[in-house]
Amino acid sequence: MREASRPQARAEQRALAVAVVWMLAVQLGCVVLWDAGWLARQAALIHWLIVGVLPPALALWGMRQPDPEVVRRPR
Repeated sequence: MREASRPQARAEQRALAVAVVWMLAVQLGCVVLWDAGWLARQAALIHWLIVGVLPPALALWGMRQPDPEVVRRPR
């Protein structure tokens, strides 16, 4: 059982790393656009939240596996 979960754990770690890099890259881009005057402060924040945070969060949430103890719990 432990061996079967290793590929899943590696995939989740890679996905988390990509999500963090994506969020930081978009945040840096929003700061640059704000500093250049292309976006207002509020627009940069909203853009970062929608483009930088929401997609990785939804992707990581979609990778979530159901907890076996919760699934097997008798009612």
